[in-house]
Amino acid sequence: MKKLALTMGLISLLVAFAGCGRTTVIEDDVVESDTLVTGVWEEDPMIALNAALARHQEALRDVFFEYDSNELSSAALEALMFDAGYMMSNSGFKVLLEGHCDERGTVDYNLALGERRAQSVYQYLVNYGIPASRLTTVSYGKERPFASGSTEYAFSQNRRVHLRVMPE
Repeated sequence: MKKLALTMGLISLLVAFAGCGRTTVIEDDVVESDTLVTGVWEEDPMIALNAALARHQEALRDVFFEYDSNELSSAALEALMFDAGYMMSNSGFKVLLEGHCDERGTVDYNLALGERRAQSVYQYLVNYGIPASRLTTVSYGKERPFASGSTEYAFSQNRRVHLRVMPE
């Protein structure tokens, strides 16, 4: 008998709370469900956010480095000036500075080199005027290559700092 009463009570609670997941909008004496088709939003805000982040991602340039170096070359400085100018003109996103290396060297050495590369880019952007709160660094070393293969071209493509756009 207690089991039956407990089961009936549980069923009553479930029925009572079954409608709690829906929101209704009352407009001109009409009740409609809160959905993209008939409700509050004209457009899903996540789609608009993702589209904006994708536009920012496409605009930013990677910064490439010479072998075994974290020094900013003239080509790297040119890319960074563009990136910094773009970031100054466009707010609403943060950037993860991902340090990468080619496959040569040990895992530990390349993690440290990737961190130095990311820090070089970080310091340049902060000195340019980008708020440090918009920037984060990480090193992937040689663990996430962009180009596969053991050619000089593949190595040069993997020695980089990738600027990954993140939401605020």
